[in-house]
Amino acid sequence: MPVDPKTIQIFLPDGEPRGVRIAEITTRIVQAIQVPRTKFDRFFCRPEADQVGLYFLFGLSADSIKPAVYIGQTEDLRQRLKNYNANKEFWTSAVVVVSRTQSFTQAHIRYLEWLSIGKAKEAGRYEIDNGNAGAKPFVPEPMEADVLDAFETMETLLATLGFPVFEPPAGKPSEQQQREVFFCRGPQADGRGSLVEDGFVVYAGSLCRRQIAPSAAAKLQPWLTELQESGVLVPYNGDQSRVSQDYIATSPSYGAAMVLARTANGWQEWKREDGATLHELYRAKVESL
Repeated sequence: MPVDPKTIQIFLPDGEPRGVRIAEITTRIVQAIQVPRTKFDRFFCRPEADQVGLYFLFGLSADSIKPAVYIGQTEDLRQRLKNYNANKEFWTSAVVVVSRTQSFTQAHIRYLEWLSIGKAKEAGRYEIDNGNAGAKPFVPEPMEADVLDAFETMETLLATLGFPVFEPPAGKPSEQQQREVFFCRGPQADGRGSLVEDGFVVYAGSLCRRQIAPSAAAKLQPWLTELQESGVLVPYNGDQSRVSQDYIATSPSYGAAMVLARTANGWQEWKREDGATLHELYRAKVESL
């Protein structure tokens, strides 16, 4: 498939790898600035804090197994983020998106906010802390083209910084077509999944055994209960659960445990339709190099 190479520069203004990080594609005007909540004083001293911009607040939701994000826009980044620092609990890191040429207007960022909330909800990777995104803002056609171009750059920069908020758990459609599908089967269990960059995705529609093996109850019960309460696992056919949405398990073994309701070695349990295991196709191949 065709590739679209890019050069992305990440600048550490304080020299700290886990401090403020400024990312940009060297030929574009969009900057994404990651600010840990503990480093806001550093960001507030920078000129970007005085700009019009879009912001993303990332953290963990108490009510969901997914990471959470709040998406907003403002003409006064410093004051808005000060307010959220005082009043919003869940987030631990912010990413601010601004124009290097200070060319964003309120019309630009209102449209970017609307588009970002919609695309993030469509992807389903994060729990969206916003309410309704509202109606599509009107912008002239040339401005809409500029905003869509800025969104594409912003999407790349956010993923590069570790926040793939617009990417579905199984990846973009072009990536999904390339992924090998593996199966995990057992009593009352028939799972489908693929190895992805940040774990193992168990596909929506997979059927999972509902009754946990007694030997694994202490380890798996809290996690599987959380999956049920958050709606990822829904009751199906009495002794089974169905996966309601693509779910990224942290490893193939957790993906297999989710399907089989017992502890499992996912590298051996997940098999291609021809019987080849995940281990044979990925780990053993690398070990032989």
